[in-house]
Amino acid sequence: MSVQPPAQRQVENLATVVRRLERDKRVLEDWMTTLERTVVAHERVRRDRETDRALERTAWEAERAAHAAEVRVRTQELTAVERRLSRTLESQSFRLGHLLVRTAVSPVKGARWLHRNVRTVLISGYRLGQRHLPRRLVEPVQQVATRGQAATARRHETLDLPGDRPVSFLDCRGLDDSTRDATWARIAKSDQPDRTVVLVDSPDFTGLRAYGLSFEYLPPYSPDQPWWSNQEDHTRWVSDRMLAVRRSYGVDEKGL
Repeated sequence: MSVQPPAQRQVENLATVVRRLERDKRVLEDWMTTLERTVVAHERVRRDRETDRALERTAWEAERAAHAAEVRVRTQELTAVERRLSRTLESQSFRLGHLLVRTAVSPVKGARWLHRNVRTVLISGYRLGQRHLPRRLVEPVQQVATRGQAATARRHETLDLPGDRPVSFLDCRGLDDSTRDATWARIAKSDQPDRTVVLVDSPDFTGLRAYGLSFEYLPPYSPDQPWWSNQEDHTRWVSDRMLAVRRSYGVDEKGL
């Protein structure tokens, strides 16, 4: 192998170093260019953010000023209304009108209160008499109390039946006392006693009230009563009455 002279070897080494330096110079120039672009981009983003914050601050200050102006206007309006209301309440004409209205309404309120309490006392006395007075005294009172209801025959204790349709009707007319009481007790112990309407022909509703059952009073045919001319008329009346009852409960009109 031929040996290169030292001078030639030094020249080659210098050429290699120069090429490496040129390559490092290009890398450094590229890095500086990238760094400059990054700094410029960050500066642009910072300026954009500052601009957005300034716009938001301006919009918020404008909205705050508008809200303050609206609150001020509303406060002035409420103050004016309160001032006018105070003047109205303190005026003699308003006081006189208020006194006249109270004077006119007081008898009506008193009459309503008296009617409500007297009705409550009468109903309580009627029910207490049904439970404790002798039958010979209770029957005439019951006849008088139910005679006026014979045209409508609606004698409810529970008017607001819960739930939706259907409502069941149980005909207990014409039963003897023991069978009727046993039937009422069975209804009261059923799953939905408040969804059952009992049909009765006796004006004695004491047992029904004790069980808390709803009922429809359908009086039996009696030839001495003026609202039925014969048995057929009474039967037709019962049929029409039951049709109206089923419609009032929203039940299908086909049968009981």
